[in-house]
Amino acid sequence: PYLTAYVLDVMRSAIDLGYQVDAGVRGRAYDYLSNALGATPPAANEEWWPAYTAWQTFAVKVLAEGRRNVDSHATRLYGYRDRMPVFALAYLHDALRAKGETAGDRVTDLRRRMTSAILPEGGSAHVGELADPYLLWFWNSNVRTTAIVLRSLVAAEASDAPLPQLVRWLMTARRNGRWGNTQENAHAMAALVAYYRKYEPTVPDFRAVVTLGARELARDEFRGRSAEASASSLPMAQVLAAGAPGTTVPLTFTREGAGTLYYAARLTYAADALHLQGLDAGFQVERRYEPFVEQGARPAAASYAAGDLVRVTLTFNLTRERRFVAVTDPLPAGFEAVESWFQTTARDLAAAQDRQVNDGGDASDWRAWWRHSGFDRVERHDDRIQLFATRLGEGLHEFSYIVRATTAGSFRTAPARAEEMYAPDVFGRTATATIDVKR
Repeated sequence: PYLTAYVLDVMRSAIDLGYQVDAGVRGRAYDYLSNALGATPPAANEEWWPAYTAWQTFAVKVLAEGRRNVDSHATRLYGYRDRMPVFALAYLHDALRAKGETAGDRVTDLRRRMTSAILPEGGSAHVGELADPYLLWFWNSNVRTTAIVLRSLVAAEASDAPLPQLVRWLMTARRNGRWGNTQENAHAMAALVAYYRKYEPTVPDFRAVVTLGARELARDEFRGRSAEASASSLPMAQVLAAGAPGTTVPLTFTREGAGTLYYAARLTYAADALHLQGLDAGFQVERRYEPFVEQGARPAAASYAAGDLVRVTLTFNLTRERRFVAVTDPLPAGFEAVESWFQTTARDLAAAQDRQVNDGGDASDWRAWWRHSGFDRVERHDDRIQLFATRLGEGLHEFSYIVRATTAGSFRTAPARAEEMYAPDVFGRTATATIDVKR
């Protein structure tokens, strides 16, 4: 039934674009879908509600947009809303609107539930979807749900929703110009086209001016559609000179002409301190050093002898999914990373050193990988280790590697730092650490 609903949804989109679709085929498919809805028994167990409503709400949406009567099904499914996936809430919201219910308690409630699932951060926003294992059969992901919710809210002209922020997140969630799979590609493209047609119908023809107080910082002309952005940097000294400490100086973006102006402002700074405390601005990061043993574990320590092998472990506890994550962990000056081309023992250790832990799941289980993902690139340098992840799911992630204490002395190591590459204001760091290496 879900696949039938999906094909019917594609056919309706084709008709809207002026293509000819066999009416008999559509009619028989609608009949099949209606019969499937009526023949499926209710989900008695609450644990079944997410998967049950995932396909049922989609079927109801497709039938309603095909001008079929779905009143009883919509009322029945509304009773399952407390355990619905967010994309199912969007489908039910679309179904109510398609059958003429554009206002009222039910529409308001569904829209409230959808917007409550939107997680704004760092100038963008995405939907945090329900984590239910069976939803993987629907290619469930935050990208897919964000696109479905965006399309639903655009169709409803929900001006109070953070629509530009959702668009910005979808655009930055791409890798090599596309999303994770064909489901994500299809839904994201459909949502972005809907947004474009609704909110960007006017071809840009304007001048943009940026001012800080009375001082003009930048201006540029935007004539015609383009993906090119205009960037300008202002040294911190000039920012501080704009006003006395404690005063407020407005940073103003002005559009002169027709079209939509998108802008962002970001402050980049470095803390002037030798010892920094840990900081969680979207990433909770912890780091520990412990003597390496082949079996079991040893307590964390800050003092080692030259020649000792040391396991460095980075732990990330994420409250929401993160995209395009970059991690830099500086090495203390008295340590060297164990490389695979070192002696046989070192090579064996290096081969087994990298691991991710996701809520105790089996790393070989594809379902655990899909839900949590992990680091997909590691770079080892003389002075640092760098990790990169296309996606890190909500929950616990752990990465460890082996170093050797080589040089005697007392060494201060800079904090390990994690950030989203396209939203660097979403970041976290560990505290400064001091490591002693004895002769």
